[in-house]
Amino acid sequence: MIDNLKKVYDEWNNKRLVLESFNDFIEITTPFVDMHHDFIQLYFIKEGSNHFRITDDGYILNELDMLGIEIKRSQKRNDFFKTSLNVFGVNHNEKTGELFVAFSNVNEYPEKQHRLIQCMLRISDMLLTSRNSVISIFTEEIAEFFEEHDVPFIEGSNFTGTSGKPQNFDFALPRSKNKSEKLIKAINTPGSENYRDPLFSWIDVRDMRKKSDFIVLANDINKPVTEGFIEPFRNYSIEVLEWSKRNEWIEELKTV
Repeated sequence: MIDNLKKVYDEWNNKRLVLESFNDFIEITTPFVDMHHDFIQLYFIKEGSNHFRITDDGYILNELDMLGIEIKRSQKRNDFFKTSLNVFGVNHNEKTGELFVAFSNVNEYPEKQHRLIQCMLRISDMLLTSRNSVISIFTEEIAEFFEEHDVPFIEGSNFTGTSGKPQNFDFALPRSKNKSEKLIKAINTPGSENYRDPLFSWIDVRDMRKKSDFIVLANDINKPVTEGFIEPFRNYSIEVLEWSKRNEWIEELKTV
């Protein structure tokens, strides 16, 4: 049975692993799929008699950048990225953005390619690790954006509501002479079912915070905000601000 399984797997892999030779490189189409469910392509380059390199030609970081996932903007993302490189022994060219592995013996090719693919998949899935880490990354980006635009804020404010239970808000913007205090919830996945917790938090504390406003910051970088998410807040006259339009609404949040 074991021999049969090995045979079946080898046949499957051979059919899906496609190598095409060009003048300066060999294009490798692998059986593994990326975040768009397209087959991952790599490029094998010979650099001298005993120097070889396999590279993604900057594909993964370019795709993440197009999705609005800026690794260097977040310390947590940057740490995750560097750790992933170290774990799989992969190099990063900061000028080109490419991820690559280098080796001197062609017999190392299978292992090196496998390590590069594992690293690419890990990095491309960095936002799918766990809900808490994703929320943490999003709130960190918001905090950095507020700091860049001189918006005073307090992170992680708790207020006791009518229920007697503490309600947590990701940010609180202080009250000024002309503007009321603003309590903010950051929602990384603003789907139609994810309005309940933030809405209840506000309903629970609003009688205790009569001079406060409530705002929802919705991350629409990867997926648009659904009408099913926005409508319940609209019914309570609560503003939902889309993260992709942050440069349009940031001035409204300043207290001066």
